[in-house]
Amino acid sequence: MGYSKKFKLEDDPLNIDKNKRITFNKIDEESILKSFDNDVNAGKFGATVSFLGTVRSYSKNGKVKDMDYEAYLGMAEVKIKEIENIVKEKWDIKKIKIIHRLGKLSLGEKSIMILVSTSHSKDAFEACQFILERIKNEVPIWKKEIFLDGTSKWIDGNSIN
Repeated sequence: MGYSKKFKLEDDPLNIDKNKRITFNKIDEESILKSFDNDVNAGKFGATVSFLGTVRSYSKNGKVKDMDYEAYLGMAEVKIKEIENIVKEKWDIKKIKIIHRLGKLSLGEKSIMILVSTSHSKDAFEACQFILERIKNEVPIWKKEIFLDGTSKWIDGNSIN
């Protein structure tokens, strides 16, 4: 799948954290959840699904010490926004928030947070899984596993199914 022709060089965000899709800061799920729930639409949707991706201590390649995430920043921001728009067309999304962290992350640190609110739980779960799969396969974010022995390996994107 190719990248959208809508991307322009000037779309490359100068202040990544301001856009709230790509960040170099730790993901503070408590404050994000509070801000997600605290709005005028409260009570207008029946289900909110949240997903937190964290750095784990193992992979098929060995015992992991850290994970290093890099991205083509402007394109990653644009692609995540496109995924949000696709999801809004496929499901009756009431509210959506996607945040992906970049940089070197230690074990247990959060790399991604996805929040989706819909009228029904099935839609919220399906939309969240769809978002995660699309991000893993289409967004130019790369991860490098750093192993206990000091070696490292770049990981190919893949399907979660």
